[in-house]
Amino acid sequence: MADYPEYWNEEMETLSPERYHDVQEKALLKQLKYVWENSAFYQKKFGEAGIELGDIKTLEDLSKLPFTEKAELRESQLEAPPLGTHIACAMEKVRRVYSTSGTTGRPTFIGVTKKDIEVWREAACRAFWTGGFRPNSIVPLVVAPFFIAASYADAIETIGTLVPIGVGATDRLIGAFQNIGANAFLATSSFPLHFAASLRKRGIDPKSLGIKVILAGGEPGAAIPSVRKEVEETFGCVFLEMMGNGDMCGQIWSECRYKRGMHFVAQGIVHPEVINPDTGEALEIKEGTKGELVYTSLDRECIPLVRFRTRDHIEVTQTSCECGRTGFGIRVFGRTDDMIIVQGVNVYPAAVRDTVASLHPRTTGAIEIQLHEPPPKGWEPPIHIKVEHGKDAGDLSSLKKELEALIREKLIFRANVELVPPDSLPKFEYKAKLVRKLYEEEGK
Repeated sequence: MADYPEYWNEEMETLSPERYHDVQEKALLKQLKYVWENSAFYQKKFGEAGIELGDIKTLEDLSKLPFTEKAELRESQLEAPPLGTHIACAMEKVRRVYSTSGTTGRPTFIGVTKKDIEVWREAACRAFWTGGFRPNSIVPLVVAPFFIAASYADAIETIGTLVPIGVGATDRLIGAFQNIGANAFLATSSFPLHFAASLRKRGIDPKSLGIKVILAGGEPGAAIPSVRKEVEETFGCVFLEMMGNGDMCGQIWSECRYKRGMHFVAQGIVHPEVINPDTGEALEIKEGTKGELVYTSLDRECIPLVRFRTRDHIEVTQTSCECGRTGFGIRVFGRTDDMIIVQGVNVYPAAVRDTVASLHPRTTGAIEIQLHEPPPKGWEPPIHIKVEHGKDAGDLSSLKKELEALIREKLIFRANVELVPPDSLPKFEYKAKLVRKLYEEEGK
C-alpha cells in the first residue's frame, strides 16, 4: 500500500499560532481592501456603520465591523438580480452559479469565478484528505448538481477517482461499489443507515461493499457516538464528520482519524470567529468555548462576505491534535435559530408554513412540524407535518397529495401531511411555534 503524506497542504495545516495570525491578518486586510473597492453592498453597509477602511489595521479590529445576515443577501439579490449588490466582480468573470434549496421561498444564488473555484478546490482537498481520502480512493458522488456540494467533484478528482451518480439512483450507487470498486463515500449523516437498509432489502451485506471511509456532513449526527458506532459496525468503515458553508466555502472543517472534533482546514481562505449569539461579542477560542460561528472571506473574488453569521451553534473541542494539525476543532450542536436540516437540505419552518398557506382557503395556513426523535433520525424524511385544512377544503385525500407534492417541489424534501380540522392546532399570541420536538416532551 502506498505511503501517503499526512497532510494535503502541510505548510498551511500546521501553522504555528503566531504564523496563523500573520497569515489570516495579511489575507484579511487584502480582502477588505478589495471589498471596499468593488462591492456596492459593503460600501453602503460600512458607510452606514461609520467605518472607514483605515479603521481596520489588525485581525483584532475585525470585531469593529457589522455582521452580515443571510436575509440581507436575499434582499440584495432581489434588489439587483441575479447575484445582488454584494457581488464584487464583473458578471463576465463568473464561471458557475450554484443555488441554495430556496427553502425561504426564493433560492440564494452563489457565483464563483475561476479563481474562486480553485480556492474552493484547495479547501475541499484539505478537508477530504484530513478525513482519509487518498489517490487510491474511488468516490461516488450523489449530490444534486445545482447545490454547492456539487463542487466537491473538483476536489475528489484532484485527489482520487470520481464516479458521478446523481440523486435517487440507489442501484447505480450500489453498482459503483460492486462493479467499479468504489471504496469511499460522501453523505449526509443520516444517509448511511438508509443506504444499509436498502442494501439488506436486496440481500446485500453492507460490509461486502468494501467501503473504507464515509465522510458525512449537511446535518448534525455523524459525531453522535451511537450513530457513529452503528454506521462503523454496519459497513466496517471509518465514519467521520466534515462541514462547509454554501455561502462561504464548500468545505471548511474536517475530522481526522483521532475523532476529537472537526479541524479548521481553510487557513488563508476563511477566517472563523466564535461569538455569543445573544450579544454578538467575540469569544476567546479555547477548549470548551460554546457559541455561534461567524465567517469572513479571506480569498474570494465573486461574493466575498464579511462577518457572515452562520447560525451554527458549536463547541470548541480542541486546540491541538495528535495528527499535528494546528488551529482548533469543533463539534456542531445545531442551529441558533429554528431551521431544521433534512438530508442536507436546509428547511425553514416559516417556508413550510408559507407553502401550505399558498393553498388558502383550502388550508388555514396553520401548521405544526412534529419531530419524534432527535437528529439525525428525527429529521429523516418523510417529515410529519400537521396542517389545518380550510372549511371549504374539498376532497381531503386530494388536498393531502397536493400539499405533499408542493412541499417536495418547492422545498425539496418529502413530507407526510396529516390534515386536521380548522382551529385545532395551538394558537400563539406572539411568535408561532412551528416545530414541536415531541422527543423533548416525552423525556420530561
